[in-house]
Amino acid sequence: MLDVARNAGTDCPVSLAAVADHASLSRGYLEQLALSLRNAQLLRGVCGKGGGYKLSREPEEITIRDIVEAVIGPINVVECVMNPAVCERSETCSCRQVYVLINRQITDALDSFNLGDLLDPEKLRTLIEQDAVKALPGPHAGSGRRAAAARAGRTRRAAA
Repeated sequence: MLDVARNAGTDCPVSLAAVADHASLSRGYLEQLALSLRNAQLLRGVCGKGGGYKLSREPEEITIRDIVEAVIGPINVVECVMNPAVCERSETCSCRQVYVLINRQITDALDSFNLGDLLDPEKLRTLIEQDAVKALPGPHAGSGRRAAAARAGRTRRAAA
């Protein structure tokens, strides 16, 4: 998708052969991906000599979640998150609620980035730095290993 997005402002479609060479991926694999992305209306094919693929929308309108779900299906960490009927304990299971929260965090993260973000290294760097600041422990930070490791890293940086 990035190779196709890089040509979004031009009239030139991108061939799968060019993507295969650039990304060191098999053309057969890329054809499978392209079919899924076309079915999700993220790509459109251009037939004929010099044909290939173009984005169906502007890069900023295509979220990373759109791409991931087009290829692998809906984000679903465990079956009971989207289909509680598969488990007789889903109504009372405390783990299911955690899975629902994890699923929501994943989809929110994937929705927070778009293809245009990935094309702009400076914007992506800024987003990553902002996220790193949010991950630092604060008054509402967790008490798990990750929070402790972040506090230890912050203490070491402050001492340096």
